[in-house]
Amino acid sequence: MKIKYITLYEFIIYIIMFLNLGFLNLFGSFEYTSMLISTVLAISVFFLYVFQPLKNKIPSSWFQIYIILVIIIFFFHIFRLKKINISSMSLLSVINNYEGIFLLLLTFPIYEVLQSNDTKVFFRNLAILGYLALFIRFIVWGMYNFTGGNPAPYLLHGLDWRRSILGHDFIRIAGTFLDIYTFLYSLKNFFYGVRHHGHKVMPFLGTLFLFLYSIFVSQYRMVSLAFFMVFFLLLFKEIYKSNNRVISVLLFVVLVGIGLIITRNLITDFISSFSTTAINGSSTSTRLKGLPFLEAEWKNINIWTGIGFTNDNMEYMNMTYWLSDYGFLANLFQFGIIGMVVYLIPFINGCCQSIFFFFKEKGFYVIGFTIYLLVTSTTFNPMRNQYITILPLYIAFMLNLSESYREKNE
Repeated sequence: MKIKYITLYEFIIYIIMFLNLGFLNLFGSFEYTSMLISTVLAISVFFLYVFQPLKNKIPSSWFQIYIILVIIIFFFHIFRLKKINISSMSLLSVINNYEGIFLLLLTFPIYEVLQSNDTKVFFRNLAILGYLALFIRFIVWGMYNFTGGNPAPYLLHGLDWRRSILGHDFIRIAGTFLDIYTFLYSLKNFFYGVRHHGHKVMPFLGTLFLFLYSIFVSQYRMVSLAFFMVFFLLLFKEIYKSNNRVISVLLFVVLVGIGLIITRNLITDFISSFSTTAINGSSTSTRLKGLPFLEAEWKNINIWTGIGFTNDNMEYMNMTYWLSDYGFLANLFQFGIIGMVVYLIPFINGCCQSIFFFFKEKGFYVIGFTIYLLVTSTTFNPMRNQYITILPLYIAFMLNLSESYREKNE
């Protein structure tokens, strides 16, 4: 009976991932529709999980507390709209923009799947979805930049959304929320292939594709930096576990040195791109100019509960500022100190687990997710839009790691 629940959970999770990976945007603007359907499915599968007999017990109470507090914050700001609504948002608009918070309920069925006997197919299918989404975007990007064709206009963010890379000016297409999972899946298989003399060419090519995609296609500097850090820190973790640690650590240092020498020009361009005076520094400059406005609004309204629900785009001194550009910091402005502390709970737990398990056998996915999210959260808000879809997977990996460690030490 239980396997039927697992199969149903997996099927619904695939559907939600498919919807939020933007496949339907090939034919039109379906972001809001996809999120609405995903939210309804997440709530439905959560109630299915609640009534499931003989389910696995969640090992840590912090997650239940976190979910309850997040939902309380959501409804608190819904009722607060009557008093504080600086963007004059309607209730329907708020739901369209913030309903994704209920995707966190997916953590329960995902954890149940991770606790099942066979997760290999589930992991592989998630990676296939992630790669398929990126390959489609890569093809669209190539057609636009090299042939002038535009087969999927809803995947492009506008003609002004471009950046110069190695002397060439390319239009950009964003990656997906699943990029880090796909990267870790390939990297883990590559390390396994090296260790056991198995298949390692395809996992290596997959890892390389994701890294190059972040540089040339999406052109997200923090994603490239995050992938770079994840790779070398997890490489060090793998090397540390080898038999001859001294030689392995020396090899790691040599590899890092060679990598820095080979990519020194790219690294120099990357660092200089953060300068407000650089050719590509306009985005950094715009963010800095908008901070005083957001800080003033936050302090004037309430530092503890924030300015509440707002549109992503905000006008100030004839300039448009996008709240999502401020990454996780936007949660402080919107939901105050209280909301910020609550939203940080899984990341704090992820940091603790990453430190604890870094020199142990387990923890590969949790460490990789944590590094990536900490780095990219400076410019992405993982609590907003389709990006929040990755958090249930991240949290489920943490819960699964806690349970496996508890079982091992019983």
